[in-house]
Amino acid sequence: MARVHRVITGFLVALAAVALGTSIASANEAEFDNYVVHYNVINTTFLSPEVARAYDVRRSSNRAMINISVMERGDNGLEAVSADVTGSATNMNDQMRSLRFREIQDGDAIYFLSEVTVRSGETLDFAIDITPAGSERELPIRFSRDFFAD
Repeated sequence: MARVHRVITGFLVALAAVALGTSIASANEAEFDNYVVHYNVINTTFLSPEVARAYDVRRSSNRAMINISVMERGDNGLEAVSADVTGSATNMNDQMRSLRFREIQDGDAIYFLSEVTVRSGETLDFAIDITPAGSERELPIRFSRDFFAD
């Protein structure tokens, strides 16, 4: 069942990114020596009600979900690792919104999810800091997204 939720979530994010362009859904990655961080932001209305319920995400045209995964390169390839993930989103008026990330373990996958309120036409600058478990190294992620309500 957990694998089904992971597949459905990945499919929905990919489908929204292809069908609706990067202004609504976007996936990126950043590399830091032996770590790879995948991050994306999607309007929560693009999640099915079942997936939103399964991950306790509130669906609304004025809410976006930030999804982070941290992978470590090892002898067996990339493996998901736990991490401390903190961050904020700031709009063009310098109004900051703190992000509270929840760790979701789904089989071998580990995700960090947070939600943020957005307004149509708003641009948010994201500043996310990740400290992988067992490491003192901080991995900073910085990016901006434009949001458009349904």
